[in-house]
Amino acid sequence: MATDVFAGVRLARSPVYGTKGMVVSGHSLASTAGLRTLDRGGSLVDAMIATSATLSAVLQQATSLGGDAFFLYYDAKAGKTIGLNATGHAPDGATPEYYRDGIPDRGPNAVSVPGMVRGWERLHEKYGRLPWDSLFEDAIDAAEAHPASRVLTAGLDLFRKDVWADPASRALYFNGEDRIRAGDILRQPALAETLRKIAKGKSAAYYEGDIAKSIGEYALANGGLLGPEQFAGYEPEWVEPLSTDYRGHTVQVMPPNSYGMLMLLQLNGLSALKPEQLADNDTDRLDYLIRAMQGAFALGQPYISDPRVVDIPVARLLGPETTRNLQDCVVNGTDPSTFENKGGTSCIVIADGAGNAMSVVQSVFHVFGSAFMDPGTGIMMNNRMTGFRVDPKDPRNVAPRKRPSHTLNPVMVLKGGKPKYLMTTPGGPGQTLSMVQVLTNLLDRKMELTTAIESPRWSVGLDGSFMLEDGYPEEIAKELGRRGHTVKHGSGASYFGSAKTIEILDNGVLTGAADTRREAFAAGR
Repeated sequence: MATDVFAGVRLARSPVYGTKGMVVSGHSLASTAGLRTLDRGGSLVDAMIATSATLSAVLQQATSLGGDAFFLYYDAKAGKTIGLNATGHAPDGATPEYYRDGIPDRGPNAVSVPGMVRGWERLHEKYGRLPWDSLFEDAIDAAEAHPASRVLTAGLDLFRKDVWADPASRALYFNGEDRIRAGDILRQPALAETLRKIAKGKSAAYYEGDIAKSIGEYALANGGLLGPEQFAGYEPEWVEPLSTDYRGHTVQVMPPNSYGMLMLLQLNGLSALKPEQLADNDTDRLDYLIRAMQGAFALGQPYISDPRVVDIPVARLLGPETTRNLQDCVVNGTDPSTFENKGGTSCIVIADGAGNAMSVVQSVFHVFGSAFMDPGTGIMMNNRMTGFRVDPKDPRNVAPRKRPSHTLNPVMVLKGGKPKYLMTTPGGPGQTLSMVQVLTNLLDRKMELTTAIESPRWSVGLDGSFMLEDGYPEEIAKELGRRGHTVKHGSGASYFGSAKTIEILDNGVLTGAADTRREAFAAGR
């Protein structure tokens, strides 16, 4: 069905319905792997691992075994949401003095310890049902051979120089001078063997075994800090989600080092408005949303750091005084706060018929991460070190064994104490912006699920200007300019994300929707 916002915008897919299980992820092979796992009696976590591992084989430009993840899990039996922070830390030797010339975007010195694989195992220990080794069959098959996606090949066009400069990446993604094309069969035998090792030896095969040895020795040989010993003993952290109330719904996100708190700050600012103020006039709505972002990022972004190292005033930031200040920003305006937006991320939302639910965001950060692939394992490594600053006065200052700030933002929205919406999107720092827009579309504008995620969005460009998707008329951009916002039109999921959303209806029916901005896919039964 067509969206009902503006003529000429993309067609929205019809939602997918189910009663026993629903998986929405960034690739059809991954979503169907998760659904098959549910079909053969797997738990929600079993299905998530199968989905996540398959994404790591088919979308290495966005997520890989060399990346991190945040997991939000609603345990229906306990009636509680818990979080698992599976993000890694900086290696020993990662000091401001070492990075005195700046932290590179690419290469071995952009890489932090990956956390996702051990996060899978800790979740499986607590909530798994099927044997661990049975969860990787689809991922291994995909690594052995799968058709390259158009999103991957588009990324190769955008970041050809970076990928070409890395020998293992060049060998995988290029045929001579020409990049692979969408639909070409991509074969990753080294990655398939790595997945077999994980299936057999669990996360110890990664962090204390041959995988860490291969990655670490290769990184050291190329001038990096991340030796094999840096992986050993890594542990993810169980955390309590942060939350705020918005229109009678409890919005839950991960605490810092996630950007999730910035979404809550935006919603706290917008709560000063009546729903119709975010529904009746497109220009006014965008003006309010931009102001909410400006205030939230100005107040909160400097504190997105590792709470084990930095004292982060979460209670104050989410408290009444800061909320009043944010509401003043929304109503009266504030100075712009700009940030970069160039993420490589993939997402999963998943629910079962028993009331359990998960929201997962996993990533290598920038598209193709560090563009540093270990040929021995076939793993593309993250570039999460770029989440640090080199400034002793900044809470995000780089330090050994410290976790960098993360733009990843899984969202769970409860109504009456039970999950109502599961929400994720890629898009770097724009993730919180996109999620606020989808949620206000649902709750303030009363949109149907697919319409809410397909409606035109706004974001922030690399130069700090505000960007409107092409579905917005030019007159809106001009009016926002008259109100003091530098606005231009743009397109592309790199800025505007690709939402994956599940709505759980009052009768328990699961409704899934996948954004058409990328090759996302919803599968239900």
